[in-house]
Amino acid sequence: MCYASEPAICPVAELPGAPLDRSPIQAYPSVSPGPSRTISGRCFIVTDGGQKVKLANVEVRIYHQREFEWYVQEVSARCEARYEVMKAVACPRNFAALPLQEMNKSIAAAEDLQRDFHDVWQALPAAEASARTDADGRFSITHRVAQPYIVFAVGSRTFGKETEYYQWQVSSIVISNPSEIELCNDNLR
Repeated sequence: MCYASEPAICPVAELPGAPLDRSPIQAYPSVSPGPSRTISGRCFIVTDGGQKVKLANVEVRIYHQREFEWYVQEVSARCEARYEVMKAVACPRNFAALPLQEMNKSIAAAEDLQRDFHDVWQALPAAEASARTDADGRFSITHRVAQPYIVFAVGSRTFGKETEYYQWQVSSIVISNPSEIELCNDNLR
């Protein structure tokens, strides 16, 4: 427990409120299908050092835009609720003045929050069309999702003790070549 005589930062495990809501999100009512089409592309990131890292086993999904906007509202509400519970520890205003032990708790809480914001997207219902990237980060999906649609993917990569989280939401409206979509640094969310 945190008492008034203790520092303003409580240990993460003692924060009030519920953990991130990871329950499945209710599926949006179906949208009339469009004509059959195929999209393909690749998923990669470029490191600060200029290295191109192909992201394998990333699920690329296609959702109708209205459906996806519905899901974004629910994900945003869940993230906001989680942030409200965690912000005192993860984002303290006086971080530089904290004792080292409290700084470490704050950093751990911020990492937990970042992972939660990545993981919450796993609660989305299955897409009508999806595929996983291969070892070269390439994917191809034949689908009948009507325009406008969203090409959506979340991925991560771990190097050493660090994990980076990635998310892409690309509207069909901005896709100029559906046979060569790039999910990369340029369109990260």
